[in-house]
Amino acid sequence: MKRTLRIGAVTVLALLLACSESATEPLPDTREPRIVFVTNRDGNAEIYAMNSDGTNLLRLTNHPAADGRPAWSPDGKQVVFTSERDGNRDIYLMKADGTGLRNLSAHSATENNPSWSPDGRKIAFSSLREGNEEIYAVNVDGSALTRLTNHSATDSWPMWSPDGKKIAFQANRDGTANDVYVMNSDGSGVTRLTSDVAVDQMPSWSPDGKEIAFMSTRDGNAEVYVMRADGSGSKNLTKNSAADGRPSWSHTGLQIAFMSTRDGNMEIYVMGVDGSSLARITNNAASDDFPTIK
Repeated sequence: MKRTLRIGAVTVLALLLACSESATEPLPDTREPRIVFVTNRDGNAEIYAMNSDGTNLLRLTNHPAADGRPAWSPDGKQVVFTSERDGNRDIYLMKADGTGLRNLSAHSATENNPSWSPDGRKIAFSSLREGNEEIYAVNVDGSALTRLTNHSATDSWPMWSPDGKKIAFQANRDGTANDVYVMNSDGSGVTRLTSDVAVDQMPSWSPDGKEIAFMSTRDGNAEVYVMRADGSGSKNLTKNSAADGRPSWSHTGLQIAFMSTRDGNMEIYVMGVDGSSLARITNNAASDDFPTIK
């Protein structure tokens, strides 16, 4: 009897250890990709959300002032965006259904281009509070504001890497049009990733952190490109005479959402990460722009 009990205890201990180990493994994200975007279909710039196939459309903001540049929180439960409803452009937070609105930055200077850290604890954004556009980070409760860049050029469009260690951004600090740069999340170690006389900007990381999508005019018009995270291996994904830009990589790693004027006005499209399986998601006489897919 004692032998049987000891074997049972060992078995239970093994099961507990196995459960403990499996609990540390990240669970796959099974959420259907959702797109949050800006549209003026209601007469002014408002924020909407929809599924990646264009269904389940939901209006999130309803205000006469301009709302713009939305981005999902990592868990998809909140949206950070810009708004001019307090007289100047500030960074705001709201729940994914548009409720719980809160002004995060509340500053007299123009704030823009918010991006969520992958742990959901911080927001990076650009601001003109020092006279020229610089990149800052702040906790989601508004505390611990930190200036990350300090350069006479324009630094903007910060995008956190999936591991939270780096931030990609656009800047014109080398005397040319915007290029894509990357820095450590504390602002150190700035590295230039693109070096072209054309405009390279609006970076978006792949979910595995190995690639960056961005917009470039190096082929004579705005196109969506992808490159390795070290800046090598650039490839044009859109190859269209219209303007294609503002790419956003889905959490599944299978789709890139972007804006295009190929049908006469700004609409939202999605495509495979190799440029295939192109699909138009919005079809509206108004402008649909700034998509962020989650």
